[in-house]
Amino acid sequence: MIPPSIPTDIQVFRARMAVPREELDDLLDAMAIMDEAPGSWENVDTGEAWIEAFGIDEDELYERAREMADIAESVDGRIHVAQIEALAREDWTESWKKFFHIIHVTDKITIRPIWEEYEASEGELVVDIEPGMSFGTGIHPTTQSCLKFLEQLSSVGGMLDSKVIDMGCGSGILSIAAHKLGYSEVEGYDYDPAAVKVSKGNAEHNGLTNKIPFDVADVTAPEPLPRGNVVVANILAVVLIDAAKAIAASVDKSKGQHALILSGILENQYEDVKAAYLAEGFVEKQSIQIGEWKSGLFL
Repeated sequence: MIPPSIPTDIQVFRARMAVPREELDDLLDAMAIMDEAPGSWENVDTGEAWIEAFGIDEDELYERAREMADIAESVDGRIHVAQIEALAREDWTESWKKFFHIIHVTDKITIRPIWEEYEASEGELVVDIEPGMSFGTGIHPTTQSCLKFLEQLSSVGGMLDSKVIDMGCGSGILSIAAHKLGYSEVEGYDYDPAAVKVSKGNAEHNGLTNKIPFDVADVTAPEPLPRGNVVVANILAVVLIDAAKAIAASVDKSKGQHALILSGILENQYEDVKAAYLAEGFVEKQSIQIGEWKSGLFL
């Protein structure tokens, strides 16, 4: 994926592959092994779904498109074709916005794209987001589950004194929401520098410039991860399992109350992820399932 700040004089190409809506999650999960995993779009009105990748080198994008098609065929046994097209700047920066609207995640938390007008009700927490092309919008069930857990924990006595670590911050939604919920300290990390840049920009949109530190960190790296009382890891299941010891160690249990939120997990992967963290001394407190995606709260 490419960040939204790419100069206007550079030609952008898109590889788009139509897929059955019911197979979208499985195909995306399989393609997570790619060096640059693709994204997806769904038309809620027509039920159409696509897997998409963007790039500025047409030859390299052809190779990624071929890899997308090969992986898809290995999953469902069908022949898939990804079409390559050159996009005008306004096509790739604006057209996707019609799929992203105001989202009421809970009675308290609302996600607002910055181009839509919205008047918040009393006591409502609004997170303003400009996700760009490559980062979280709050639509995905894994993000919504994490927001629900953060809101739930915020009502527990003493938990707002916690330091929240957002691992895999993406567009910064969870970090910004945690700050607005009243947690005393919040830090966001992502392995992708472009995600860190987008998160900082979204913090500015919410009037939180320099209030939330965002930085690069990789849960699979040998260096110890930043620590907090509440750790949110919205990452792929395979990474959650491989990095279980490091992520578990990032939860600071020395000050009493603590929590670990694990997300980015398909239902059929959840028990394996759960087992990895039970082995690290955690206990499952609650789980939330939205569609095929399951997230867990561990203490």
